[in-house]
Amino acid sequence: MVGLRPDYLGILPGMLVTGIGVGLTLPSLMSTAASSLPPPSFATGSAVVNMLRQVGFAVGVAMLVAVLGSPHGTGAELASFRHGWYATAAAGCAAALAATTLRRRPAPEPARLPAGAGVS
Repeated sequence: MVGLRPDYLGILPGMLVTGIGVGLTLPSLMSTAASSLPPPSFATGSAVVNMLRQVGFAVGVAMLVAVLGSPHGTGAELASFRHGWYATAAAGCAAALAATTLRRRPAPEPARLPAGAGVS
């Protein structure tokens, strides 16, 4: 939808869908990661998850800037922008493919008291 002439209404639907998707994904991701942590490790584990999210954002922006480069001319800028979107889409597909290999570990069995223990 992006062309040489500015067209805000042309990109508005994509911006809205992206904003809604990020707004729904990040809280779900954080709560899912934190819910699987044992109580003694909750603070450290949630900090690690947030740190990895921040590093991922920084690496993603660095990748986009590296792909965009510094084009000169309107046509070159548009082509560079499209290459940036292709690289971002490829990274998203690679992340989705990697996510399909994740498996949930079964929860550990709770400790059981021997029969008759704890009865007074």
